[in-house]
Amino acid sequence: MIYMLVGLMFGGAAFILGCAVYGKFKLKDNSMEKYERRALLLSAGTVASYATGILMKTEFLALLFFGICTLLECFAVLSVFFFVRQYIGVNKDLGIKKSIIYSAAIFDSAIMLINPFINFVFKAEPYYLESGIYVYRISDFMPIYTFHLIFLLIMGLLILIMLLSKMINAPGAYMIKYSTIFISLAVIATVSASHVYFRFMFDYSLLLYAAAAFFIFYYSLIYIPRGLMDRLLFFTVATMNDGIICIDADGKIVHSNKAAKDYCEADAVIMTLENQVKSWFIENIDGRTATRTWETQRRIEGIEHYYSIEYRRIFDSSLKYLGCFFLIHDKTEEYIKYHAEKYRATHDALTGLYNKDYFCEQASEMMDNNPEKDYYIIVTDVKNFKIVNDVFGVESGDNLLKKIADITSSVGGINCIYGRLTGDKFTICMQKEQFSEDEMLNAYSVLDSFIDNADFKIHIHIGVYEVTDRNIRVSLMCDRANLAIKTIKESYRSFVAYYDSRLRESFINEHRVISEFERAINEEQFRLYIQPQIFADGKIIGGEALVRWFHPEDGMIPPDKFIKIFERTGLISKLDKFIWELACMKLSYWTEMGLENSYISINISQKDFYLINVYDVIISLVKKYDISPKRLHLEITETAMMDNPQAQLELVARLRSEGFIVEIDDFGSGYSSLNMLKDFDADVLKIDMGFLQKTERQEKSHSILKMIITLAKLLNMEVITEGVETKNQVDFLAEYGCDIYQGYYFAKPMPVEDFEKDFLNVTVEI
Repeated sequence: MIYMLVGLMFGGAAFILGCAVYGKFKLKDNSMEKYERRALLLSAGTVASYATGILMKTEFLALLFFGICTLLECFAVLSVFFFVRQYIGVNKDLGIKKSIIYSAAIFDSAIMLINPFINFVFKAEPYYLESGIYVYRISDFMPIYTFHLIFLLIMGLLILIMLLSKMINAPGAYMIKYSTIFISLAVIATVSASHVYFRFMFDYSLLLYAAAAFFIFYYSLIYIPRGLMDRLLFFTVATMNDGIICIDADGKIVHSNKAAKDYCEADAVIMTLENQVKSWFIENIDGRTATRTWETQRRIEGIEHYYSIEYRRIFDSSLKYLGCFFLIHDKTEEYIKYHAEKYRATHDALTGLYNKDYFCEQASEMMDNNPEKDYYIIVTDVKNFKIVNDVFGVESGDNLLKKIADITSSVGGINCIYGRLTGDKFTICMQKEQFSEDEMLNAYSVLDSFIDNADFKIHIHIGVYEVTDRNIRVSLMCDRANLAIKTIKESYRSFVAYYDSRLRESFINEHRVISEFERAINEEQFRLYIQPQIFADGKIIGGEALVRWFHPEDGMIPPDKFIKIFERTGLISKLDKFIWELACMKLSYWTEMGLENSYISINISQKDFYLINVYDVIISLVKKYDISPKRLHLEITETAMMDNPQAQLELVARLRSEGFIVEIDDFGSGYSSLNMLKDFDADVLKIDMGFLQKTERQEKSHSILKMIITLAKLLNMEVITEGVETKNQVDFLAEYGCDIYQGYYFAKPMPVEDFEKDFLNVTVEI
């Protein structure tokens, strides 16, 4: 009987070991296999060492193997604990608790290994059989053995509590997954506890290890995952949004879900699954087709759905035909999302018209598809749109843009492409024969009263580009139509402008002038010219600084070809600083020549006040070249003063306090007012040449000129009159009391070297 018990134990250990080896080679891809294999190996060692201890013929060897058994039992329970944690999905780190558990296990193992030498944990005694042969069994448990029992009890309870908690909260389909392990371990724990409590001759719980190992191994790593997978697949297929129809090798439908039935029972279709499958085979599949995908639409419960249907044949590992399936993928959400994203990518969010890129793409496509048609690219622009946002609010501005979009999309009809370029600019690509200037102006005229303010009217400017070369990018065509608008941008009378080659040449020239500016500065292509200023007594001690551009290929470029461009782009400030420095260098040179009373008048542009610190620049120049401020006259236009009166007046006052002579330039050409003269403390009033030009009312012009000179005298200001071209003009200006003359009658602007040689410090006849 005893030998049968031992044989069963060895057989059980071998079976457990076989399970571990099988799992190692057959289930190596299972993440749980290594945790279970460790527990199985330790369990097999526990059973085998206990059976070996029974057969030993000396007490020492029996104690040794029984000690090894309890040691392995301790670590087997520990391995089962970590296996269960992984099995039920507990990933929380144990922290210091893990160290405590391992310390207890090591202590328990140590006393079991020492026990054969001093017998302080348990003893072993021989058990004689009827034949006189004896075997050993464990007897007389010492108090310290209680530590081993407590360790096993705590670990066992933790394992069972974890499994029980998971069983309570798990769905029914998962119950057997956890209950199998729970019951197996609970039975072993009960029998083992009975052995200790009732002092059984042998620990019969070890006979249950093999059965428990089989249940845990089979149900946790083989049967249960497959069974759960079947159930999961069933529920997944049943609840998935995609429809599926499975067909066996005999052509019978063996499975389908609700989504597939809904597809077949769609509005205005309503057919059985069998009829639907037959229809698919007839229309889309032949006998050689292994896979096939196509798209279709169906209306279900009044909503249009978009589907892709996938057909696929199924083969086993021997390439024998098992059946096939149809997957009905409802891509409605994807379709809607795709088209929503496409709309956002191609349309303007505020107005709903095409954005610039998509407009250009569609316009180009339309013109390519209709080569026999002539087309216009039209761009519209709101005059002073910024005022609408600033004064009436962004909401009013947005509403105005929406209204313009509505008008724009209706003026050309269905054969046009409409878009919003940016900001307040809209564009149309239409056939030339459809365009009517009057109709378009009439359509936009409703915007005149869009803003509820009688003093503010909305004006739309329209630029028209005739497409003559379709190889040009549409975006460039839009730029050219917009360039036409620039020619009427400041007009309140002209509302339509057409692009022509002259505009293009002007545009190209402007960009060329801008692009070559830096090189011209660095190579000193800009040169200082002086136009002499003659005092009433004929003396010439200074003149106005002017600039000429000597281009290496084009020769001398007159100021009217580049000054306005530089003013518009802000480059004028860099040019002014360059000319100012040349003037100061020349004044310094004249000082060395002993001409300390000489002066040069420099112009300060309107943009200079915003782009540079005028005060700091001018002060630094006179200090750098060690010249007296009174020798550098500063010409400031009245227009520049009126742009920001308070700031400019303060700046002028600071400059005059430093000793600079300040001149009001071009008086009478802009916003001339007596009020400005009252506030503007200047030293010189420079009268615009327009007063000297011939008009039908010459007498009135002379009367106004006389009045201005008289007024300047009353304000203690010297008077310079520019544009003097005849002796008669000199005579009546002298009669009126003009102090200084400047004009072609005396001399044209000239290189500073010529002025220095022929005019500086010279007296001429008046």
